[in-house]
Amino acid sequence: MCPMATVSNNPAPSLRLLTRSIIVLALWLSSVAGLAGDWPRFRGPNGSGVADAQGLPVGFGPGSNLLWKTEAPLGSSSPIIAGNRVWLTGFKAHQLLVCCFDRTTGQRLWERTIEEARSERKSPPNDAASSTPVTDGRNVYALFSGLGLISYTSEGAERWRTPLGPFSQPHGMSSSPVLADGAVIIVADQVTDSYVAAFEAESGNVRWKRPRPNFVGGYSTPLVCGGQIVVAGPLELVAYAAANGQRLWAAPKMGVMPIGSPVCEGNLFYVNNGAVPPFEALAKDLKADRNGDGKLTPEEFPDPSFKEAVLAIDRVYGNGDGAVDKAEWDGALKLMQTLNALVAVRAQGTNSTELWRITKALPDVSSPLLYQNVLYLLKDGGILTSVNPANGQVLKRDRLEGATERYFASPVAADDKIYAVSEAGKIAVVQPGAQWRLLTINDLGEQCYATPALAAGEIVVRSSRTLWAFGNRGSQR
Repeated sequence: MCPMATVSNNPAPSLRLLTRSIIVLALWLSSVAGLAGDWPRFRGPNGSGVADAQGLPVGFGPGSNLLWKTEAPLGSSSPIIAGNRVWLTGFKAHQLLVCCFDRTTGQRLWERTIEEARSERKSPPNDAASSTPVTDGRNVYALFSGLGLISYTSEGAERWRTPLGPFSQPHGMSSSPVLADGAVIIVADQVTDSYVAAFEAESGNVRWKRPRPNFVGGYSTPLVCGGQIVVAGPLELVAYAAANGQRLWAAPKMGVMPIGSPVCEGNLFYVNNGAVPPFEALAKDLKADRNGDGKLTPEEFPDPSFKEAVLAIDRVYGNGDGAVDKAEWDGALKLMQTLNALVAVRAQGTNSTELWRITKALPDVSSPLLYQNVLYLLKDGGILTSVNPANGQVLKRDRLEGATERYFASPVAADDKIYAVSEAGKIAVVQPGAQWRLLTINDLGEQCYATPALAAGEIVVRSSRTLWAFGNRGSQR
């Protein structure tokens, strides 16, 4: 007869080990699920502007589907999301800010203040906090033109800081950092001393740094694709190895001053190259022709970056007399018209092939969006164009009636919806497709320059004074 088994209140060691393993596995799975719904950098997962979020609202605003709102500091950088946290950078006077908010309630969990090392000239809406931070889910990394790189833990403890600059873009540094292969990548396309560099995420030390072509600056945030860092212009789309910065391939005949970021699908890349403004816009809007003689000279520009830009234009396209007049500037602009384009490129190994390019109705600032096998371009005036990514055929071009202002934010998409935020704070919601359809216009009533973040049924938007979170389960708070 077998003896009766005894029941113990203490589980056997093997059972305790199994229970612990199950708990660890559950925590790991939950963290992976959280990362899948994160928006960790400018334009979200890999800068695509596309999320896998579901249940996003169509109609929302200050009085409807509002989950929470909280005061936001000055700054034009975009919000990022990881786990239960939202991060934002900002500034006040000569202080730089990194802020962390609770994703569920909007409560400010912590704010860190850093003294600005210097003040650099910016063309609005660029400001002291133009660059969007990036996170790996555990730490956050921020780039400030007046300081350099700085990293904090998710609880707000400073990990390291790496001084950088000064920067010499004519309109101010606005490219955002990205993460690749355990490093923070930044691109500084300037009038002089342009470079792309990788900094160790654990220490902030330089891993590698590569010089880039100089001309009149660039403002594009790089793309990470299969161990490559893909950077738009000036004059070329180029890929570097994330591990060591080796130049892998390049596509020529790109624009001189890119702003929007490239997008990719596999080995296909789509990039919108920025345009150089006509002489009248530079002379009058930016008040560059101070004495009204119809010429731009280095002495008329208060910032060294602009002085170098004038000399560069005169050297490459002018008569070399040290000044640029309307004929020289617009003659150079005419020569560059074919370079200002949306270009499709296929990269294979060390080779690249241009597939097609279009030159009309190009975005002024915003990046292209590739969603559900259709490319979208958003131009000032609310002009939205859908394009066949296979051949560049324009499928539909029309205005977002009711939101025809300027657009600095890039369009984003998820849940069979496209969101486009205008400077006036109007958010157009579009049903995607070759023959896209405008669903509604939502109005925040505040200016907006930041690209929204989409995650887990929520859209998080930064306006001039407020950080908002909207969702279908929301009500006014």
